[in-house]
Amino acid sequence: MAALCLALISAAAFLSPAVAEVLDTSALPRVAGAKALYASPLSTIYAAPAPVAQAAAAVGKALAGDGWRQYAAANADEAKTDDVQVMNFKKGPLALSVLVTKSDPATTANVNYTAKPLANDLPFPPDATDIAFDPHEPVLTCASSQPIPATLAFFNGELARMGWAPAPAGRNPNTDKGAHVYFVRPDHAPLLLVVQRGDDGATKIELKGVAAEDLAADLAPAKPAAAASAAAAPAPTPTPDEVSAAVAKQAQQAIADIAKSAMADATAPKAAAPLAPSGPVETLAAMEGNNATIPVPATAEAVKFDGAEGKLAFETESSIESVVAFYRAAMKPLGWQAESSGIDKPNMVVLDFSKDGKDIELTLMHPIDKTEVDASGEGLVNEAEKEAAAPAPTAEDLAVEETGGFPVPSNHTLAEAEGTPLRHALTVETPLDLKSVLGFYRQELGKRGWKEEATGATVADDRATLAFTSPDGPAVLKLERKDDATTVSLVVSNQAKAAQSGLLAKPGKVKAMFGNLLSAPVTFTINKQTVKVAPGVGANGPGGPTLELPPGKYKVSMKAGPLEVSDDVEVGAGEIWGFMAGPGGLMPMQIH
Repeated sequence: MAALCLALISAAAFLSPAVAEVLDTSALPRVAGAKALYASPLSTIYAAPAPVAQAAAAVGKALAGDGWRQYAAANADEAKTDDVQVMNFKKGPLALSVLVTKSDPATTANVNYTAKPLANDLPFPPDATDIAFDPHEPVLTCASSQPIPATLAFFNGELARMGWAPAPAGRNPNTDKGAHVYFVRPDHAPLLLVVQRGDDGATKIELKGVAAEDLAADLAPAKPAAAASAAAAPAPTPTPDEVSAAVAKQAQQAIADIAKSAMADATAPKAAAPLAPSGPVETLAAMEGNNATIPVPATAEAVKFDGAEGKLAFETESSIESVVAFYRAAMKPLGWQAESSGIDKPNMVVLDFSKDGKDIELTLMHPIDKTEVDASGEGLVNEAEKEAAAPAPTAEDLAVEETGGFPVPSNHTLAEAEGTPLRHALTVETPLDLKSVLGFYRQELGKRGWKEEATGATVADDRATLAFTSPDGPAVLKLERKDDATTVSLVVSNQAKAAQSGLLAKPGKVKAMFGNLLSAPVTFTINKQTVKVAPGVGANGPGGPTLELPPGKYKVSMKAGPLEVSDDVEVGAGEIWGFMAGPGGLMPMQIH
């Protein structure tokens, strides 16, 4: 732990003040069952109840759900073994390094979040895959499904927001199979964007910093052969240093002129751009019998919807303006919130919508005589179609394993059991579909003498709740399907022992118990109430201070000397919770 803390201090020393002010690693998502070991804005460490590989996968999923994009180091190798994994993430102008290391026992791992200085920021396309990026040097490579015009429009818009402007076109024209564009910015080396469209429909993207001479050479007109041969008397041959200095000076002056012109052009009033051959704005009706998860205009043709992949495509003779107006009017009543994409041109518009953590992006283009629409995003996914398209679980996927005395399907990414004399619980994450997991637990729990209650059961496509009577007492099974994973929560309460313990709160209340494993006094704060606990009090069982609270969500904070940490908990009526101060910080635990 001392070595780890030293590493944290060393890493923090390299962080810029801006990173320290903006990125708070202690507020980042953590995996299920995480136990805090150290938390600060610059670096956070917690214990994960899974081996390194499974913990790393769970961390990646949790951060992705919060909008973080994982990337591979462009100019370095990343550690990835059974004992250690290093991952890198970026979210807007923020960067994060994640170190997952083997702990003791080997079925657990320590996860370390560290804020990274981002000297170089380049935009990632929304659908980018195979991302390689360098936060210190301008290097980005990735792949996208978007065509070249859409890709160029994305980088034009995003780089413009960062202060970059496209340089004039060089001698090599862009095509539908390949394009390259230089971008310039005062006091920066130029950027070169190269995009290539393959026959497989994938667009390869490379964005990197280049020498000023490369831009100058690309912009310089080719010398006519006749002019080259009609040279007059030979001039004195310059030295290599003189040539290099002259070229560098010309290149820097060219970049300065280009940047000045581009910035002036960007801020100058512009005449209206010639519109694509589109008709007037018309009020479009929604198509009847549409099987997509969002409305489609009645004028749409060649409609293709893939609910399993979350993709929609069609074309229409209606103008871009009419289709844009249709979606802005149709999506709002359905609860979709419009967000600015920054791309709004006569021949191309990108619309972004979000709802309940899901997103949809529509790209509208008018290349010739029709408006073409391509849409994608989690908001277009039809869970029933997605599950129908997924391969059925195999017998090996559903083979029974044991964790803490509970059955677990062998195909899982996380399995954690915890318990007290009054309560036993299981948490599982698995890629298997909800229906298969529900069938698994109904069958396996039935084999163990559990009886499902006839009342109170709820089963939907993305969630299910069942009540059981187990040999040890009442139990509740909850399943939730989200982000291509099914989460299982199974809790068994021993009501008889709880009643005998004398620890239950009054009906409708929650009992909170406090303890201190440290050698210094500790102060807890919850529901605007302060509880002071002397060293060692409540460390070996009930005997520490207690409170009775109404059910609800609370922020619990603990202060011991200079250390102050907090956690959020949600407690229910009839429950017993313990809050312990220990070397790892604040440890909340549901006892019953």
